Amino acid sequence: MKTRVTALVVFLSAAALGCEAASPAPSASPAAGQAAAPKRSAPATNAAAAPAPARSSSNEALLEWVEAFFAWGDGKVTIDPIGQVNLGSGTRLAVAKKAFTADARMNDQAFLVLEDGAKSVLVGDVIYDEDRAKRPLPIRTDADLDSLRARLKQYLIGAFSVVLDQAADRKGWKGVTVKADTGYGNYPMAGWVKADDGSLLVLGRWWDRTRPVAEQRRESIRLAGTPATGPADARVTVVEYSDMQCGFCKKRTLDFENLVAKLGKELRIRRYIKSFPLTGAHPWAFRASSAGRCFFDGPGGADLFFRWKSNVYAKQDEFSVPQVDAFAMDFAVANEIDEKAFRSCYLQAKASEKIHADLAEGWTMRVRSTPSYYIDGVFVSWFTDNIMEEFLRKTYLGGRGLPLPTPAAAPVAPKH
Repeated sequence: MKTRVTALVVFLSAAALGCEAASPAPSASPAAGQAAAPKRSAPATNAAAAPAPARSSSNEALLEWVEAFFAWGDGKVTIDPIGQVNLGSGTRLAVAKKAFTADARMNDQAFLVLEDGAKSVLVGDVIYDEDRAKRPLPIRTDADLDSLRARLKQYLIGAFSVVLDQAADRKGWKGVTVKADTGYGNYPMAGWVKADDGSLLVLGRWWDRTRPVAEQRRESIRLAGTPATGPADARVTVVEYSDMQCGFCKKRTLDFENLVAKLGKELRIRRYIKSFPLTGAHPWAFRASSAGRCFFDGPGGADLFFRWKSNVYAKQDEFSVPQVDAFAMDFAVANEIDEKAFRSCYLQAKASEKIHADLAEGWTMRVRSTPSYYIDGVFVSWFTDNIMEEFLRKTYLGGRGLPLPTPAAAPVAPKH
């Protein structure tokens, strides 16, 4: 296999269904704001990568670990070194891919920075500056990041800033923080830039390859203070990152509720909702999340949050930014929430900070489209209609009730 790295390697290839952070966004009003989010870009394929090494037990272990990193489901995982990028002795860049059996549109990839003998691996998305590699300039100050900033502008939707983060420095790497502006504040995305020449930026996270990915995700996802439904002693914990302006989120919410009802006697499920508004594409999504946050933090708690979410989905096709503002106020008054108290929360710093925290956490987990589901730390891309039920039955019910009937037709993704 040949893999090419040019002026950019990829920022994300997420699922083709759903509402994607990877999709170019139409212009939004200044009031709505736009979060920094990667545009879809295809990797070039006309330069040779280093030949793939022969299989070994260590390669097999890495393949097994990487497969757990991708979404659940049958498919082939490959790891191919990228010889074009020289990271120095003992360190190499590779691209991991998973080709899914069920539907090629689920195919995904991520880049890996592998260090010989190290238990940690940097997994993320990369920007490569070939010109900078030919004329190396060490990274010492924020000004040395200018060429990477220029390249990031081609692939990030909306405003952002990039600054060095000295506390995150590692041998051969300078830590950086990309602050993505949502129009209501910003949230951080961690990254590392090649220190000696500034040619490679990796946005992602260092993971421990000696520990299960699902275990590390469970430790990193914060459940306290998150709206949830379902019994507290449930056997299954589902964390959903979703956007109230996303049409596919609306569909899968109904599908999930029906599935919980179907499995209710066999399996107890608790579902947590994280806010992941794609503000680059969805002008009123952040505002709906802010209102939901205020309702949850107020006397209505989770019940009022979920009623708000249902009401928003019911009117999703009708809303504009002003209509969401008015609807939120009417909803607050109808539910006996003091108007002044609601205004002191809605779109204010406290509510916004919690949404930004969800966005930052989601990016760390590699959420790239909504809805995204993590079930006890396992990523399940609810792409085909049956895959969620298949996962739950195979994982928790020993396969009882399988195989499922074939759906009559695949869901149609809303256009954004």
